[in-house]
Amino acid sequence: MKSETRKLSARYLELSRSELESRADQAYEIYRECRVCPHACGVDRTQGQTGYCGQTDLLRVSSSVLHFGEEPPLVGTRGVGNLFITACNMRCDYCQNFQISQLWEKEAPGLERTYQSIARQMLRLQEEGAHFIGWVSPSHVVPGLLKSLVLARDRGLKIPIIYNTNAYDALPTLKLLDGVVDIYLPDLKYAHSVNAKEVSHIQEYAEFSREAVLEMYRQVGPLVLGENGLALHGLLVRHLLLPDDLAGTWETLCFIALEMSPSVPLSLMSQYRPVHKARFPLNREITLEEYESAIAMARELGFENLYLQSMANKVHNLPNFDNTENPFPLDCTQNQDNAAVWQL
Repeated sequence: MKSETRKLSARYLELSRSELESRADQAYEIYRECRVCPHACGVDRTQGQTGYCGQTDLLRVSSSVLHFGEEPPLVGTRGVGNLFITACNMRCDYCQNFQISQLWEKEAPGLERTYQSIARQMLRLQEEGAHFIGWVSPSHVVPGLLKSLVLARDRGLKIPIIYNTNAYDALPTLKLLDGVVDIYLPDLKYAHSVNAKEVSHIQEYAEFSREAVLEMYRQVGPLVLGENGLALHGLLVRHLLLPDDLAGTWETLCFIALEMSPSVPLSLMSQYRPVHKARFPLNREITLEEYESAIAMARELGFENLYLQSMANKVHNLPNFDNTENPFPLDCTQNQDNAAVWQL
């Protein structure tokens, strides 16, 4: 993996305030006939109307915490300051964050927050030592996050942004993030849209997600590390293996290797658990044989940097958002288990 000697620095600091504010304003205008994500619902979220995601122009964040369960170059020694956004633009039957992504009105509503309060949360996470601010499931609320970022930068935010996404992103929205986001962390979930429609209840996932990831790659290139092993900028692609290869792993890896480059770091995730509404054939964990087969595929395609998860760890990825201040009590919250969870 390529490394550089320069220090960690956020790209949004290189933009003038007027340019960053203009990006936020342009994004907010998309809310008026909402096409922020590929659903293109067409509702006016600035007037309280809602579409697929159920959100207006207000931001709901279910939890904002230091998190140590991400890949090692993102965690470092002090963790990622993750904002776990309420609701989602997908409805995966097996979602591990279902409390906040789908049942948020009942189980974890999240507060309707002002952009000022979200800015304060990002600043608090920086003060707590976070290496990065992570926007988790941001695709449906990018305008609000940009508005909050303008305010946070005015008050001293200077750490880079990680865009942690399901990859169901709209190209015009992503283009507004060029020069703002330092690290893109998409999970390419499906090679075939028919499977995405069946278990995640969305249209044309493969087409939109691939277009989105290619745009991310254009903006930042492959992930680059600093001398200390901490990520500086770039793209790291995740792929969650699903039982019976519902994710289409070979086709997904071919897309990454051939349409981008085998130098793009690949995170092969074995953490699938049959939670929420998971039903046959998703009502089981993946097998060691399935995981080893995926690793062999990646090596055959020449991937240079693989992040792998321990099959022995059964709980590291299962949050409980009943406790929004500490939804990951067993998830490497003090960094002591991260090496056991991830291997390079």
